[in-house]
Amino acid sequence: MNKTIIATTLISVGISATFCQNAYAANVEAHADEHMLVTANRSQQEQFLALSANSVITSEQIKTMQVGNISELLDTVAGISVVQQGGAGQSTSIFMRGTNSNHTLILVDGVRINSATLGTTNLTAISPSQIERIEIVKGPRAALWGSDAIGGVIQIFTKQLHTGEGTVTIGAGSNGLLQADAAIGLGNDKHNLTIAVSTESSDGFNAYTTDPFPYDINEDDDDGYDRFSVSAVGSSQLTNTVSLHLVSRYESGNSEFDASYPDSPCWFDDTLACPAFYANEQDHENYSVKLASRYQGDNLFSELSLATSQDEGESFGNETTPSKITTERDQVSFINQYQFTKSTSFSLGLDYYIEEISNSEDLDVWAPGFQTWDEVEREVSAVFIQAQHQLGKVLLEGAARHDDIENLDAETTYNASIGYQLNDNWLVSVTRGTGFKAPTFNDLYWPGSGNPDLQPEKITNNEILIRHQFSSTNLSAKIEFSAFDSEVENLIAWAPNEFGLWQPANINSAEISGAEASLMLNIGHLTNQLNLTFVDAEDSVSGDKLLRRPELTATYSLAYYWQDFTFNSVVSYRDESVDAGDVKLDSYVLVDFGVNYQATSNISVNAKVNNIFDEEYETSLNYFADGTNYKASVTYSF
Repeated sequence: MNKTIIATTLISVGISATFCQNAYAANVEAHADEHMLVTANRSQQEQFLALSANSVITSEQIKTMQVGNISELLDTVAGISVVQQGGAGQSTSIFMRGTNSNHTLILVDGVRINSATLGTTNLTAISPSQIERIEIVKGPRAALWGSDAIGGVIQIFTKQLHTGEGTVTIGAGSNGLLQADAAIGLGNDKHNLTIAVSTESSDGFNAYTTDPFPYDINEDDDDGYDRFSVSAVGSSQLTNTVSLHLVSRYESGNSEFDASYPDSPCWFDDTLACPAFYANEQDHENYSVKLASRYQGDNLFSELSLATSQDEGESFGNETTPSKITTERDQVSFINQYQFTKSTSFSLGLDYYIEEISNSEDLDVWAPGFQTWDEVEREVSAVFIQAQHQLGKVLLEGAARHDDIENLDAETTYNASIGYQLNDNWLVSVTRGTGFKAPTFNDLYWPGSGNPDLQPEKITNNEILIRHQFSSTNLSAKIEFSAFDSEVENLIAWAPNEFGLWQPANINSAEISGAEASLMLNIGHLTNQLNLTFVDAEDSVSGDKLLRRPELTATYSLAYYWQDFTFNSVVSYRDESVDAGDVKLDSYVLVDFGVNYQATSNISVNAKVNNIFDEEYETSLNYFADGTNYKASVTYSF
């Protein structure tokens, strides 16, 4: 019923006529010029002039780094710390600027894909081979994107080839890794479609190890995974000013993991065998489809879009009953940007989406009947405005948004920035912004423990940004430094209520401060990239460090281009961090090395070795990462 209403709305508004720009509206232009940024303001702008701290990972960088999943890419970005519970197919958490793992909004071509039950995203399901670029905007951007954008926004753009272009890749590696990718561009100058397919499987390794008494169990086996994905991206230029666009993807796969919490009686007797009690395997099936109509006039750039998406996971194994949890989300966006003068623009946007969740298994076996969430659907509607103005060397930028969330209080957020462009190569800016995250369905409505009185988690952030760029014949450089100070309130944590029953409550707060620095230096055929981050994230009351957040992280990447070879090396340092029970996780240094050889104009050969010195390390307690591992691939392009 709701999908029918949304479809009818889209058709009626489309017939009446103006269309709009949103994050995907500039998708094609973003692909065409790596110096442009879309995500920061939901409109295309020069990356250097954006008043928010940001990073862009291009398809060329993805190819050079030969990563196995998106989390490997993000872990090299200043301000981001990645926690992975095992190998490439296992659970991954993203901590941006010291905020929680569910405080980063993840978008694929403008479509939000965060789970409505967990609040996080399975980034391991997305194949890097299908990515054109990744934009990371740091700091709260709720004034433009709404809920979840507390630590920042990560937007993934799907690859689009020119008509007649194509690639085929096959590869293999350690732990039984096998992979294959193919993509082709179809159509003509006015109507084009890119279809890409990717498949990958691995035997994995045994990542989880701990003393099995009293609550954990070691399953001494390899935890493998497999994944399959297909994407279709296309556009049609109907007239000089009107075009239609399609972005779609489908992903499915399986991952194995170690079960925990064995059944009694062995909880209190380590001499007894502990049978596995919970599931140790999961299937996922995710998709998103977005249709958009765009109008580009002399001063008006508009887009109207309709999207639908699914995030689904099914846990099973150890003779447990399979349990499937699904998030479905339908979205409508209508955004207009008007360029009053060369130095002044104004944007008005409307967002509307419906989230619906479902489960296949009883969520509370102790209660009579089939138990599900007390509420399984909610609507969110929002309106935002934004203005940008340049007065000589002064850049002004402001945005405000009002979100009306069903069964929760409405939230109003803002961003205000002022920048000063000393010259073409130097920019300084100061920003103050707010953000929020709506409680998940699990927090609010889980049977027997949900708390429907929860309020959204909120952040207030202040930061200063300094950016410099330089370019000459054989030398170019980009430098960005930012310092920030944030207060996070209403953080949700488990606590006993007035009846002594444990449930989520808005009882925590945090103080987070830090600094980030990025330096890219190109000297002839040599490319250097250095990213540094310092984050001090503490509980406001106890002063304890927040879990799994190292204070200091550093990544140095070196690429050298020589004749038909490209050599790439990455050195990463992660400071010690604290996990559950105040257990300290040691600091570590990793060294990776890769090479690409362009054998002919159509054939390239790639090889990479990760963790060359076989470092033993953990980013999550008792989950050890892989030791020295390798992979190699051959790509044919036409």
